[in-house]
Amino acid sequence: MQNQELQRTLNGFVNHGIVRYVDYENALCRVQIEELVTDWLPFTSVRMGAVKVWNPPCEGEQVAVISETGELDTAFVTGSFDYYKQPQPSNNPHTLEVHCKDGAVFSYNHDSHDLRIDLPDESKTTLVTNELQVSADDVLFECDNYAINCQTYSLVSNENKQDGQFVINGKPYLLHGHFGVQTGTGVTGGVSG
Repeated sequence: MQNQELQRTLNGFVNHGIVRYVDYENALCRVQIEELVTDWLPFTSVRMGAVKVWNPPCEGEQVAVISETGELDTAFVTGSFDYYKQPQPSNNPHTLEVHCKDGAVFSYNHDSHDLRIDLPDESKTTLVTNELQVSADDVLFECDNYAINCQTYSLVSNENKQDGQFVINGKPYLLHGHFGVQTGTGVTGGVSG
C-alpha cells in the first residue's frame, strides 16, 4: 500500500460530522463530514443486550463516524460532541444531568445528594408497578388537587392532623348534624354517608 493511500485510509478511520437526516425506524442516519454527506449509516446504542437503551441522535447533533476499513460505506455513527449550536447543558462537576428539548431536566448532585426532576407544563408522569414502597423521614405533597382511587385505604399513624374542611360523601364532617339524638350520656352511631 502506498504511503498516500495508507494515510488516506488512516484518516478515514475516525471522522466527526453533523447529523443531517435520521431514519428512526431502521436506526440509521446520514452525516455531513465537511462537504460530503454520507450514505445511511447505523448508529450505536449505549447498551443493546439484556438491557437495551434507545436514545437516537437528532438532526444537528455532532457525532463521530468510525470505520474499521477507513471507508465510509462500512462506517457506523457513535458518540456526541458539543459545538456552538449544541453547547454543554452544564459545567457543574458534581452533577449528572439529562436535558431534553422540551425543557425537561433530570439531575442528580452527588455532592449534595439531591435528585431533581423538572418537567414542563402539561407534562404527565405515569408509574405502573405491582407494588410501590416509599420510605423517607419526611414526605411533602404540594398540589392543587389530590385524589386516591382504590378498593381499600388504610392509614396507620400515631397522630393525624387535618387542616381545612374534611368531607365524607359530600358532607362536611365537622358541620353535619344527626337527627333523633338526645343530649346527655347517649352515644350516636357512626358518621352517616
